[in-house]
Amino acid sequence: MAIQFTGLSGQSPVNKSERSLKDDALNSTADKTNVKQNSNTMAEDTVKLSGAAQILQNQQAKMNSLPDIDMDKVEQIKNAIASGEYKIDTQKLASNMASMDSLF
Repeated sequence: MAIQFTGLSGQSPVNKSERSLKDDALNSTADKTNVKQNSNTMAEDTVKLSGAAQILQNQQAKMNSLPDIDMDKVEQIKNAIASGEYKIDTQKLASNMASMDSLF
């Protein structure tokens, strides 16, 4: 059932659904204004890193710039294997394997 008021200050009658649409439009505009105000507030926030955090950040940047594989070391080992000069320390290998096994 629509509620209509007539004869108020020369305005045309407005039914409930039309009023809902107008209210939604006003609320949407208010929400956008609030978002702008909130984003302005967020833009003013600042963070200051401690000296230790700055050092860690610098070290992380240096580590990220290094390659994942040391190709010089790989080439040295390849050449040593190819020439028969690569020696395996079986005691050290067995010790390392045993220490890895204890982790599981």
